[in-house]
Amino acid sequence: MSEVKNESKYILEVKDLHTTFSTDQGGVVRAVNGVSFNLEPGKILGIVGESGSGKSVTAYSIMRILSENGGITGGQVLYKGQDITKWSEKQMQAFRGKCCSIIFQDPMTSLNPVFTIGNQLMEAITLHTDRNKEQAKARAIEMLSLVGINEPEKRIKQYPYELSGGMRQRVMIAMALACEPDILIADEPTTALDVTIQAQILELMQDLQKKLGMAIIIVTHDLGVIASMCDEII
Repeated sequence: MSEVKNESKYILEVKDLHTTFSTDQGGVVRAVNGVSFNLEPGKILGIVGESGSGKSVTAYSIMRILSENGGITGGQVLYKGQDITKWSEKQMQAFRGKCCSIIFQDPMTSLNPVFTIGNQLMEAITLHTDRNKEQAKARAIEMLSLVGINEPEKRIKQYPYELSGGMRQRVMIAMALACEPDILIADEPTTALDVTIQAQILELMQDLQKKLGMAIIIVTHDLGVIASMCDEII
């Protein structure tokens, strides 16, 4: 992707976004119906709402990772002034990971159980950067250290089932941040974790946001999380 000159002060602008899903019966479900918001560089934006209100679908629409029966039917998603809803799949593949990354709700279903943690981290790094295998391995170890995982050299050889829920979520954060994206979307990042681990993960995300200077969209129904973390709320 060529560098785009962005005249706007926002890194991401969502304008009147409409996302729909077609049903087997021939009907249409309007999951996102005219949502608009802006994200400033280096800020944390909270998207809050009850279950089923369309928070996650909004996040997946930005990444364009909707299921086959879903699609954006109206509005714009502007990244640095460019409407990514018009981009090709090849352009979107370059955008995902490098410009914008996502942490999913359940790390156990997001990590592949048949590959080691190292394999999965290195794949993400080699896909989006020009690092070779040795450099990708070094970067994977560096990222595991950054997210507070002890003995990272040992951990990269382990499989997801060998790690606790909190550690798996830290691996997901390491994977999302490995290519230093401008935007991190965290979709209910603490839902499957106990309260103590939740606090650790949120604190980690705030620390990394200050250190790396990225913008974060945090999707949640937990008002406590929103109150402690966010600069703005929608």
